[in-house]
Amino acid sequence: MKITLLYLNLNQGGVQRMMVNVANYLYANGYDVTVVLCRQGGHYRDILNEGIRMVSLESDNRLSLIRFLTSYLKKEKPDVLFTAVPHLNNIALLSRALARVETRIIISERSNTVEEFNKSPLSAYKLSFGLIPILYRFADAIIAVSKGVADDLSKVALIPRSTISVIYNPAFSAKLLTEANEPVDDPWLANKEHPVIVGVGRLTEQKDFGLLIDAVYQLNQLRPVRLLIIGEGPLRYELQRKIDSYKLADFVRLVGFQSKPTAWINKADVFVLSSKWEGFGNILVEALAAGTTIVSTDCKSGPSEILADGKYGYLVPVSNVPALADAIKYALDNPLPKTMLQERAKEYDVSIVMKKYEKIITAFSTKPLKQKMYGENVY
Repeated sequence: MKITLLYLNLNQGGVQRMMVNVANYLYANGYDVTVVLCRQGGHYRDILNEGIRMVSLESDNRLSLIRFLTSYLKKEKPDVLFTAVPHLNNIALLSRALARVETRIIISERSNTVEEFNKSPLSAYKLSFGLIPILYRFADAIIAVSKGVADDLSKVALIPRSTISVIYNPAFSAKLLTEANEPVDDPWLANKEHPVIVGVGRLTEQKDFGLLIDAVYQLNQLRPVRLLIIGEGPLRYELQRKIDSYKLADFVRLVGFQSKPTAWINKADVFVLSSKWEGFGNILVEALAAGTTIVSTDCKSGPSEILADGKYGYLVPVSNVPALADAIKYALDNPLPKTMLQERAKEYDVSIVMKKYEKIITAFSTKPLKQKMYGENVY
């Protein structure tokens, strides 16, 4: 089968990492895989299998992408087109209608739809949410990365909850265990004068690293700890100003993007996810694989499902500085068993999760186009 994956780029981000994992798995299992990007390159380009064809439009313009994708579908006629995030999902469905081909469209929702809409500034991306109730019903399969995402999406898209399949992200592979043990050249991790906390993610409002810095400042009034924030993003300057205003230069550092964050997490005493919202939270699985005790906000959606309501990590309310500081202090004094955390991570193994994707994909080879193959009908 010819399978095309459509996304923006392969830069830093959980969706990008997921797309690469899916593409690599399908290619390794004998599928003809093409990755179509708005812009080529990115942090994860090097881990995409060299045998996978990559096509790039080199433009973020929506109309250009519709024209390009319509032409691509007419020419290549892939059996399946798999995509993610609302505006690309909509573009994929519109392009198929214009191309008049029988390509099956699998769309996936990677973040909490309601939170994404509420927190996004007025833009073409935000306006694209208005097409969700109109277009999503024409998808051949709809996949959500957590139960919370599926619940909210069914309300926004005005479709039955039963038509949405929940498939957690393929966020674990044995390679993570190897990466976790690789050395990290950082003085705070090499010589632990104080306990070290690590946070990972894009420096955006969603990840709320300002909250984490506030919590570390408060915690440092009681006991000295150090914080390493891994990632890049538009709020770097703002976060650095906060660090400087607190005079925390000796205790908090922004270390930029790291291709193997699991190695850093493995050397830390506690991993913290401080997000205001998520779809799933790939990095939590990586932290579990590292065997490091986790503190996470109980945000929509994903963390409580991954951590089993607190069994595999400590959950705290969103945007609550004292609660986060207290939870970090408690986690430092009460670490969770490393082997228990790593066993939990293996439940999200690529080989396990991708069999669920394959079940949907291969169903299309025997089902007529008009018969939907998603949700409870698949599993």
